[in-house]
Amino acid sequence: MISLFSPVFYVDECLNGIKECLQKGWTGPGEKMAEFEEKWAEYTGYPYTVFLNSATAGLELSFKSMKELYGWQDNDEIITTPLTFVSTNHAILSAGLNAVFADVNDTLCLDPESVKDKITKRTKAVIFVGIGGNSGDLEEIAELCRKSGLKLLVDAAHMSGTKIKGIHMEELVDIAIYSFQSTKVLSTADAGMVCCNDKEIAKKIRIKAWVGMDKTRTPWSDDNTQRWYFDVVDLGGSYFGNDIMASIALAQFAHLDSDVKMRHEIADKYFQNLKECDRIKYIRVPQNCYSAQWLFQIVVPERDALIAFLESRDIYAGLHYLDNTQYRLYHYARETCPNADFYSKNAVSLPFHLRLTDEDIKMVSESVIEFYGEEKC
Repeated sequence: MISLFSPVFYVDECLNGIKECLQKGWTGPGEKMAEFEEKWAEYTGYPYTVFLNSATAGLELSFKSMKELYGWQDNDEIITTPLTFVSTNHAILSAGLNAVFADVNDTLCLDPESVKDKITKRTKAVIFVGIGGNSGDLEEIAELCRKSGLKLLVDAAHMSGTKIKGIHMEELVDIAIYSFQSTKVLSTADAGMVCCNDKEIAKKIRIKAWVGMDKTRTPWSDDNTQRWYFDVVDLGGSYFGNDIMASIALAQFAHLDSDVKMRHEIADKYFQNLKECDRIKYIRVPQNCYSAQWLFQIVVPERDALIAFLESRDIYAGLHYLDNTQYRLYHYARETCPNADFYSKNAVSLPFHLRLTDEDIKMVSESVIEFYGEEKC
């Protein structure tokens, strides 16, 4: 079987970190978590980072915190993409805001012209999703947001390691939310990180992530023996990460850049093997983008039949993603984003992970070519 995903863990390094936590008798939020937040801040260039139990938590807390701090009203609008995992758009609705769908272009990311057309007096922010690690036309959208006075968030679930003109997104983006879920470029069991430039947003997210407790406040005494006194200043939940996940993240982080380089090498082998097949089209990645290369996607006719054919050979492909406006919750926007609809029906993610051998890549490629027939390619 050739699976779509099969993450590589640096087992000894992961276990060493976990062992430290167990020997100390502490597995909750602590030193490992703080260390990873510091390292990720240094890596991405953001001054404030908050380690959480998932990127979904990061998305929800970001929208709720921005709404409260910036005075957004119920039903104010967030421009978003229909081509994403539903967590992106659920987070908008969970904050009492409206998801307004703009279309994508040949990067599978938001089309700046479509975003521009969707801006109204009620628009407060844009959320960009970097599918597969692609930064698409993020620079154009950042400039559009700057001119329009809009906040810009990036769902960077696929973008651990992505760079634009050699740097990360801190100069372009107000908030970036990364995922360290089990199959992502930097794999743990599950975790996420919110990165931002606004100290108050980071503070509010941190408070909301710990059921609204302001653990820094001791109104009755400055005596450390009464450190258990705190105030509850906000409505929140239990969203923090923990030292076990942070230990895995630290071990994986040490290999992130080299892993991304290997992903590019695997992608190059796919390109080479499939170059003679004209039925295959590829996703545009701008020259200024060094992608984290989480996915290898192709655009093909008869996509679903191809997936079935590959599965008959024990090769498992995937979809990233179905157009969210097809889901009942977002039916109000159906047929408003024709490009997203097209890619939702024609894009396929081929098996892509660091365990793939040259023989695996050759087998997948030859199977794709066989499905279309050499004479058709």
